[in-house]
Amino acid sequence: MEVGIFIPIGNNGWLISENAPQYKPSFALNKEIVLKAERYGFDFALSMIKLRGFGGKTEFWDYNLESFTLMSGLAAVTSKIKLFGTAATIVMPPAIVARMATTIDSISGGRFGVNLITGWQRPEYSQMGLWPGDDYFGDRYSYLSEYTTVLKDLLTTGQSDFKGQYFQMEDCHMKPLPEGDVKLICAGSSNAGMAFSAKYADYSFCFGVGVNTPTAFAPTNERLLAATEKTGRDVRSFVLTMILAEERSEDAWAKWEHYKPAPIRKRSNGLACRALPTPSRAPIPMSATCPTPSRPSTSTWAR
Repeated sequence: MEVGIFIPIGNNGWLISENAPQYKPSFALNKEIVLKAERYGFDFALSMIKLRGFGGKTEFWDYNLESFTLMSGLAAVTSKIKLFGTAATIVMPPAIVARMATTIDSISGGRFGVNLITGWQRPEYSQMGLWPGDDYFGDRYSYLSEYTTVLKDLLTTGQSDFKGQYFQMEDCHMKPLPEGDVKLICAGSSNAGMAFSAKYADYSFCFGVGVNTPTAFAPTNERLLAATEKTGRDVRSFVLTMILAEERSEDAWAKWEHYKPAPIRKRSNGLACRALPTPSRAPIPMSATCPTPSRPSTSTWAR
């Protein structure tokens, strides 16, 4: 099993709460966290991409760094930990992403991978005049399939002549090739998203529900297993968890109750919270990979 972290590329982490730690993203903060993760033996660090936040009193995700350039800087100051940047595929052509990934691969010595997102929040792209229209919601995995075909062509052979509905490559060249194997992640949980991951991705994000409910991840993992049985590929699950860390379980629960918005402040019976050392800053979401999707994915966590 591999264990990694989502780093705080956007403000205020992953909790929409006035009571949770409030902070702005910076290279210094992300460098501090990733160096600690590397020192403690974490396997990877991943940064999302968000082009427009949600506003409100906490200005949730209104402040964001850019993923690839951030990971480029982190690649230069780390030595072992795997790094994943996120490509907003609507606005980042596959040939450019391939060259950027190869550059970070060179900086890191073969430690870089790419998280591919189709884009779902219209205002992120319409604010720049780049939203392709609402028909895109139905076609986005067809688009991403062509995108990934071009990307993989360039990362593995340095050349693409792909001709499709969305991309027309004209003897496109990219050299040098990356030193490492640039792994791909996808977060799609719809049937089309699962089918895409089973065909193209190396990892697929696995979502669950509830608090300290590891078996809630099983249905998503079983759907991935069914999809990979059709493609014959080994696609691993990235199980997403949120850790709220304290020395004692009751203190961790108290923190959770304090962070939650008032309407959902109701503790479910029978749930336990694993106590972990207190972090110096905001709670960091964690991911763990299941070595194979042959059984429901589980991980060690606290919330």
